[in-house]
Amino acid sequence: MLPVKSIKLAVVCGALLGVPIACLITFAQSPTPVPNSFATPTLNPAASPPPGVQASGVAVPVPVLNMAQYLQGRTHEDPDVILLLEDIQKNFNQALDQLASANPGSSQVTQVLGKALIYDKSLSVNKNLACATCHVDYSGFTGASSFFNGTTSAAAGSVPIANADGKGPDWRISARKPQTYAYAPFAPVLHYNETQQDFYGGNFWDMRAGGIRLGNPAAEQAQGPPTNPLEMGNLDIATYVYKLSQSKEGPYFEAYWGKGSLSSIHWPANIETLAATPGPPSGDEKNPVLAMLDEADQRLVISAYDHAAQSMAAYEAGPEVSPFSSKFDYALANPTAKVLTDDELAGWNLFRGKGHCNQCHLDGTEHITKGAITPGDAADVAPLFTDFTSANLGVPQNLALPYLYANKADQFGYVANPAGLSFLDLGVGGFLANSSLTKKIGQPSAPGIGTGKNPNPDWVPLASKFNGKVQVPTLRNVDQRPRPDFVKAYGHNGYFKSLKAIVHFYNTRDTLNGGVHKPAGEPGEAITYWPPPEIDQNVSHKLGNLGLTDAEEDQIVQFLKTLTDGYFAPPARPEGQPVPSATSPGK
Repeated sequence: MLPVKSIKLAVVCGALLGVPIACLITFAQSPTPVPNSFATPTLNPAASPPPGVQASGVAVPVPVLNMAQYLQGRTHEDPDVILLLEDIQKNFNQALDQLASANPGSSQVTQVLGKALIYDKSLSVNKNLACATCHVDYSGFTGASSFFNGTTSAAAGSVPIANADGKGPDWRISARKPQTYAYAPFAPVLHYNETQQDFYGGNFWDMRAGGIRLGNPAAEQAQGPPTNPLEMGNLDIATYVYKLSQSKEGPYFEAYWGKGSLSSIHWPANIETLAATPGPPSGDEKNPVLAMLDEADQRLVISAYDHAAQSMAAYEAGPEVSPFSSKFDYALANPTAKVLTDDELAGWNLFRGKGHCNQCHLDGTEHITKGAITPGDAADVAPLFTDFTSANLGVPQNLALPYLYANKADQFGYVANPAGLSFLDLGVGGFLANSSLTKKIGQPSAPGIGTGKNPNPDWVPLASKFNGKVQVPTLRNVDQRPRPDFVKAYGHNGYFKSLKAIVHFYNTRDTLNGGVHKPAGEPGEAITYWPPPEIDQNVSHKLGNLGLTDAEEDQIVQFLKTLTDGYFAPPARPEGQPVPSATSPGK
């Protein structure tokens, strides 16, 4: 591995948010101070650059902690929040109509049932958060608000924090940018390829939804948010299933998955109170409501939780979410027509050549060694733009994440991040070492369900080789947005706020300022220097000094924009067509 230049500088930070913090800036391994030169971002649709975004397209290193003021009905209501809520209600109503007209027992039922589950806010602890809150259709099934994408990178969860007092976030919120779930069902079950010495498959940034128990990583991913205390916040899986039994889609669930699958469960007398109690549970019992049930009812709860997840995965694999309908797909389907512009075609050639992008984001032409290519050269005409592995690209820590400041107990006594600014996201390595993010936040788990626990003891010794690595995401819909000025966040922590910025990082990470890193927030960030990686282990050197010109960076961005679905309407997928299986590509 090539040596990485860095600086080490001792700094004592001034009072930050009313809390004195002592910091040591090192290369990616200690918290860095928040510069005083930046004001806290506020909602201003006319601002240029947008709130939370530096002129260079990266995060302003200051958190927005008072998130409540931007939610529905609050002092500075975010218009995108209203757009999101309207979209959720529209899709939920549509799902109920589709369920009413679907052929009983058909695959259409389980797909539309999954849609209803994904758009149902009542399944969260406070009945205010759906899966779609963080994965909305109009932005490629990622963040729904331009303001929050530009500032917090994640959406506020279900649980407000009543005692923040300006010293921490006033709403529970995740530590990572939400991944898209479009095309996620095509990932293989997580496995270790001994020949390649690498992991393939799974869902989530840290691959922890391996699909080993259900044979479906996307289904196991769907089992994470309901009991994540930073997201939907349910006390345990039993309270989620109870809510499902009371939902509008509940009768359709029973009709498809079996009579009595919900209605025959015997709930404790105080189930309504328990269902309104935020997790995680206090005490040693990690599944307090599930533990109250007899063995037969426990089996029914676990079965229902599995079936709900399988329905959600079926919807995600279906044509509403994963349609292969981008301009790029149209070009592949019409190889003799001139579909891509000259810049888009040049960008594709840079993507697979000088930019080295398709070494990980497989585009269907990775087998070709000749020079320029055209759509007719593609061997895979439905590429997923991922190799299902993981990588540490040296992404800097995002100091704007409110999670980094969630180190005080909320009104329920829950502390989301005891480490505060010292928190470092180990990614896949954390999962393999059984110290994944779900472990750190105290997420409850039923037997083998949604735990984030490494399922294979033989993988534990490999953890250090994967510290800092995160899953290679699909690039499909990477630019999908409802309007041109809508901000999207990129990278596992949302540090990058534009495609141009992240492409520029890949191109110049090791060359700006002679490769010497400086702390975030100094003048010239992402223009004359880059901050150090959050984790300095296992940093990939496939990129960082690509030698792309500014114009070539722009051409790659133009190509990435061709991956947005909705360019054309593909032929209807046959009823019952199985989801394509994915295999481990060689590297």
